[in-house]
Amino acid sequence: MKKTWLKTLLKIAGSALIIWLLVSRINWNLEEFKRILAGLDLAWFLFSLFGVVIVLGIKSIRWNILLKQEDCSYSRWRSFIAYMASFTIGLVTPGRVGEIARLYYVREDTGITFYRSFKTLVADRIFDFALLIWFGGTGMLYFYKLLGNFSGFVYLLATAFAMMMVWGAGYWFLKILVKPESSPVSFRFIMETWNGMFKPAMFIPWLLTLLAYFLFYLANQMILKAVGIELNIIDISFILSLMSLVTIIPITLAGFGTREASLVYLLSFYLVSPETAIVFSLLQFTAFFLWGGIIGLLIWFYKPVSINLIMADYKAFIRYLKGDKQ
Repeated sequence: MKKTWLKTLLKIAGSALIIWLLVSRINWNLEEFKRILAGLDLAWFLFSLFGVVIVLGIKSIRWNILLKQEDCSYSRWRSFIAYMASFTIGLVTPGRVGEIARLYYVREDTGITFYRSFKTLVADRIFDFALLIWFGGTGMLYFYKLLGNFSGFVYLLATAFAMMMVWGAGYWFLKILVKPESSPVSFRFIMETWNGMFKPAMFIPWLLTLLAYFLFYLANQMILKAVGIELNIIDISFILSLMSLVTIIPITLAGFGTREASLVYLLSFYLVSPETAIVFSLLQFTAFFLWGGIIGLLIWFYKPVSINLIMADYKAFIRYLKGDKQ
């Protein structure tokens, strides 16, 4: 318990330090910040609030398909309930471990083994990380025009081709040199899950991932419009993917500080003022994390799950990966 509190305090300190450094170095104008906030186009912002439910709803359908691949029959409605509730629990647990809650929901209702259900969770996260790495990596190349003065769409096609080549080469390299029977359990688990994602049956989940993120970027475009910023979807996708990758770094609380700093920097490429970037950051957090968390919390009250059981399952799986089959 003391260790958890210490980590939380360090993250709060990290957030405070980054925000202080940011504000002190950008010639922060409080009056300009208030003016931008007061001039918010409320209609666009309210429309954006539908985004989190729609995006997580699509992702829950993707997860439902993954469950069916493991011969687990689970309704889409229950998948949505589990997805929303685990989203909230994930926001308040270290390393988003709480997202494992959805596995407890499905295991409680269907009896599927922890190993098979956890595979669906890992695959579900790989879809998200693969897309973030694709768009985020492309964004880094695009902002500095490292491949030339081409459109963002051309950059996306080029990096998609490069990622497919790297994956193909890595797949055959590991298949030839690595013997599964002598590999650690954790390595076999990751490789089995990763390679399974490129089977023909995964075509629909990949399409759902692209659709979910398109709608996520579209909802954020509404928030940008609310503060008077006009950007196309591809540019928004680069900005938000890089921001998401930065906020994964576990040095701040809920991404505060790293989110603002990354958005101030990335939006400066479009001559957006730091005050406007920070207003957008706060609105984006409110629309997706705070609002989504509240909805998920209400669902969790409707169908609760024990966080202690979630943590017990998580620790049991870690022991399994280390070779303890008990």
